[in-house]
Amino acid sequence: MTSDRPFYGSFAWAYDLLTERPVSRECAYVAAAFSKRDVPPGARVLDAGCGTGRYAVELAGHGYRVTGVDRSRELVAVARRRGHLAAFVVGDLAALPLRRAYGGVLCRGVLNDVLTDDARRQVLHALAGVLGDAGVLVLDVRDWEVTARRKIAEPIHERTVATERGRLTFHSETRLDHARRRLLIAERHVLVTERGTRAETHDFVMGCWTRLELGDRLRDAGFVRVEYHGAYDRAVPAGSTDRLVAIASKGMLKS
Repeated sequence: MTSDRPFYGSFAWAYDLLTERPVSRECAYVAAAFSKRDVPPGARVLDAGCGTGRYAVELAGHGYRVTGVDRSRELVAVARRRGHLAAFVVGDLAALPLRRAYGGVLCRGVLNDVLTDDARRQVLHALAGVLGDAGVLVLDVRDWEVTARRKIAEPIHERTVATERGRLTFHSETRLDHARRRLLIAERHVLVTERGTRAETHDFVMGCWTRLELGDRLRDAGFVRVEYHGAYDRAVPAGSTDRLVAIASKGMLKS
């Protein structure tokens, strides 16, 4: 959950230009998952690791009262420029206020940046702590086996886009740490303008998950009724893509 990646800092303004996602369709899935488990429109929802706020604003359009939280001040600044449909705050997911204030939580991709067993346990317990009884968590992580096969076949990703600030090229190369199920990623942003070229590089580690580990961590945090898909689409089975999407309900506290 570091915020020192150029993607999260000096190049946060370009995040949405370089990462296309089917936001509307995926948020329809999330809203349906919440509603099916009795978290209806009007309920409070936390977008944990909200990034530039695309998902938070889209969920607000489904009628939810959404707060987005992210550790990156630069990403939150981008999110706030989207308007007032959702509220955005800077914060660490491992140190969320222990108030059972939300009916639902969405946590997209962020858990891949949490590397150690203790840190993963801490974050999932923190997410459980902000949910009321029977609150619903929707999350996605990288599935190790499928991700490893994909990165062996396609270790390099590059994209160039024209922006108001100049021509921006993003280059990423991934190596595998099989022993620890981690991705060793080298990123490079190059912005070419009339005044010259600016480049930033960054190396970081991303931790993949297995379905068994995720299930164990969710149960440890008090979640029940866990179901898995391979995308934000109930028709896509788990294991068929490099993403593992989970829907889980918080267990009722015993009196």
